[in-house]
Amino acid sequence: MPSHTLIQDGRAHDAARFSDPSDLSALDGNETIDVLHIANDADLDALAPALGRVETILIDFPAYTDGRGFSLARQLRTKYGYDGLIIADGPLIPDQYAFALQCGFSAVHIDDETLKRHTIEDWNAALDDFDLTYQRGYAVKNGPATSVFDARLTALDERKAADPFFGHSAELTLRKAIKKYQGDIVLATSMGVDSAVLLHMVSRIDKSVPVIFLDTGKHFRETLAYRDELVERFGLTDFRNITPDQAEVMAEDPDGSLHDREPDACCDLRKVRPLDRVIHGFGARITGRKRYQTPQRADMPILEKGGAQAKVNPLAYWTAKDVTQYLRQHNLPPHPLLALGYLSIGCQPCTTRVTAGEDPRAGRWRHSDKTECGIHMVDGKWVSSESKATFEAF
Repeated sequence: MPSHTLIQDGRAHDAARFSDPSDLSALDGNETIDVLHIANDADLDALAPALGRVETILIDFPAYTDGRGFSLARQLRTKYGYDGLIIADGPLIPDQYAFALQCGFSAVHIDDETLKRHTIEDWNAALDDFDLTYQRGYAVKNGPATSVFDARLTALDERKAADPFFGHSAELTLRKAIKKYQGDIVLATSMGVDSAVLLHMVSRIDKSVPVIFLDTGKHFRETLAYRDELVERFGLTDFRNITPDQAEVMAEDPDGSLHDREPDACCDLRKVRPLDRVIHGFGARITGRKRYQTPQRADMPILEKGGAQAKVNPLAYWTAKDVTQYLRQHNLPPHPLLALGYLSIGCQPCTTRVTAGEDPRAGRWRHSDKTECGIHMVDGKWVSSESKATFEAF
């Protein structure tokens, strides 16, 4: 039996001995932190700015009778939105295992002395003995997956194998993706209602990452002003404003009314083709897509491979509330049209306000059957909306 063991997903794994929860010097830098070991009275407000760089947090339990670590884990999940691994480190007992998982812990790290008193079988049996919840709103063993960390308990290894970024925070995902695809990754942004989130994250990691904006010639002037404000505010050094081919525009839409007659053809002219000419120059692309947005994205991984270009979706597991919280936390300016009832913003002729109770995208191409701009992907190639392929959001 090793001197230290990690009990995770009902299985035992050999674990290294970790340093005492006192050295927080890594927080002063700007690098990824593999493991952060904190005391059970740590000031989470002080740690919050660095949480996006931390892959695993160990919370110290000096005794099984000291339950402050449970509260820290719960706050990390609910108040601070931390979605990396959280491990309980100390002499817990099997009866506390189920409650630890319900509070947001991913695993329990114990030493040899503890295992002499309670075997791995004791820990597994305890999960079956305690099927009640610790407090209202907490997860229940084998119950419905209500959050990222609840869902991870049943198939962490399988998910990690399929998606190496699974369980990472959005910022940690971006750091690793930018490093993995160094010089070969791009962020395409629509300068929409939540675009400031990814632009801000990227600027904190590497301001030189290429950022593409499709200037269709039909945007609201507020969107263009918002673009200029964010680029200047975040200090992005490789911002690329791409436009449709003017010869094609003059040939296909000389009077600028193509959106009224053939909206799909207009999107193809002003969005699909201009993006197609630029996007294939990169091996990976950062997107702002989220699982909650459409049924087609419900099972979307953070890292999508296959085809000519990898997709990195740092916000895949985020909710609309997560976006709002991030914007407020970092005091980021909202899109000027958001306060006027525009919840999804595209080109001016094809975007209207959304009324209470409507879907956020109800204002796009209102009174028509069109629902998407037409940027799709088939076998790694970008094609127009006529392909009826799975939607790939811009």
